[in-house]
Amino acid sequence: RVERRDDRYDDSEEVAFAPRETLLGGRAALEWTLDSGALLYGSLSRGYKAGGFNTDGSLDADLREFDSEAVWNYELGVKSLNLDGTLATRVAAFVMTRADQQVATSIVRLRGDGSAEFIDFVGNAAEGTNYGAEVEFDWQLAAPLRLSGSLGLLATRFDRFVNAAGDDLSGRDQAHAPHYQFSVAADYARADGWFARLEAEGRDGFYWSDSHDARARAYTLVHARAGWRGEQLEVAAWVRNLTDETWGTRGFGGFGNDPRNGYAPGEYVQFGSPRAWGLGTRLRF
Repeated sequence: RVERRDDRYDDSEEVAFAPRETLLGGRAALEWTLDSGALLYGSLSRGYKAGGFNTDGSLDADLREFDSEAVWNYELGVKSLNLDGTLATRVAAFVMTRADQQVATSIVRLRGDGSAEFIDFVGNAAEGTNYGAEVEFDWQLAAPLRLSGSLGLLATRFDRFVNAAGDDLSGRDQAHAPHYQFSVAADYARADGWFARLEAEGRDGFYWSDSHDARARAYTLVHARAGWRGEQLEVAAWVRNLTDETWGTRGFGGFGNDPRNGYAPGEYVQFGSPRAWGLGTRLRF
């Protein structure tokens, strides 16, 4: 893939950019089918993300533009069917090298009253490396029971990166990169239409941002669903976050924004949904 990009930006503050660049991407793969039916594969790919502009007028001119990012990805894996075709598995390992890595970061500016202004923007890190492994399975044990799940392991680092605040993050984990993620589910489906599903998902803690040290906490969520399904009608009861886990979806840290504590630096977290339940129907014609 070859892409030519011409872009232009200018505003009333006389900030103007007109970048031109040629972006290259592609993928090459080798697959080998064994006598057992397993598929071995290896691939080499190059991807990219085009550069762009931060349009927040509060930013300095040198933070308004960010460059394109290039990613090389190396992957090896195997897909197979086992136990007379009742167990399907996939195992893969990968390494990614990222140049001019685009990162969602921020800067904090203090106001005259001691409160802080928090400005999000996209910037570039010099280099980053990601590597890990993924495992997936789908196992039809015996009618009516089926198990499925996945596990992802990930290690990331900034090889070279100094953020907008001047902090050297070289060697630190990248943001939103948990060391593990998993999901597992059990499905029970009878021939007379009754069914049930119990599943769990979870992930490790991770840094919320590349501009501060606040971290998300590890969590596990449990969900359930049960009901009856006919040719045209389905009725089911469901519950999400069965254990009413407190978990975060977004977080900020290292600045003061609460007058009740004199704008002392702290952590601010947006939480995910608490336990919720309901009853639903579906009609098919």
